[in-house]
Amino acid sequence: MNIEIGVKNKRIILMGSCGVLGKMHAKILCENGAKLVMADRPGSSVLSDAKILGAEGVEIDVSIESSIMEGIEIASNFFNGFDGAIYNAAVTSEALSNSGNPFPTFEDYPLNLWQKAIDINLTGAFLFAREIGKQFKLGKAGSLINISSIYGVVGPDHRIYEGQTFSSFPAYSASKAGIIGLSKWLATWWAKDNIRVNCVTPGGVYNNHNDTFTNAYGNRTPMGRMASSDEITGAIIYLLSDSSKYCTGQNIIVDGGLTTW
Repeated sequence: MNIEIGVKNKRIILMGSCGVLGKMHAKILCENGAKLVMADRPGSSVLSDAKILGAEGVEIDVSIESSIMEGIEIASNFFNGFDGAIYNAAVTSEALSNSGNPFPTFEDYPLNLWQKAIDINLTGAFLFAREIGKQFKLGKAGSLINISSIYGVVGPDHRIYEGQTFSSFPAYSASKAGIIGLSKWLATWWAKDNIRVNCVTPGGVYNNHNDTFTNAYGNRTPMGRMASSDEITGAIIYLLSDSSKYCTGQNIIVDGGLTTW
């Protein structure tokens, strides 16, 4: 029996395609023959990025229910449905560091910062899954991949953030742990419909971090370094391909061994 290992001609939507990992996922998926719809917030570079890669593009604000519903409906018409979907949208510490003081001590942590991350990282994933599930059911199959984080699996080592302009924050860990739980729930709910749901959980990915942080993080991993942005997509390709057709409800951790210690 021949099993298709790659993503050639697979109809895929990537939500959150303009960040450091999203751009790389989009590039690699297109290079491997996927029929890709890139999605990101209004005002982002998603439409121009898609044009450069020869993909389709759509603007979706994952904090607004109607935007997700309308955006996925529009996106579904590009290739007459979807075979796979990736939820990669998230509020990260780097993004928060651009506005005010996003890293107060926990005892003084404001509700609005907590809510912003939960709305995008977790509620957005719920709404995205709900609407993608409708599309998958029309096609009688599908593979949904949610992107979590090692901080959804283990707590951060707060010491490595000392002296940095950014830090870990509580809603990120809570929402990324929630992503794993949501994925497992959906996997059992949709298994009968030939819809698979899995997580990919990256460790820290280098994004022009300073040497102090890069070395401190690297010392926490058996491989002694952060990931590069092209080292995560392979797990996604596996989960989108037919070679993973008996894999659902799993969390694939790609972290250089950090969670092994």
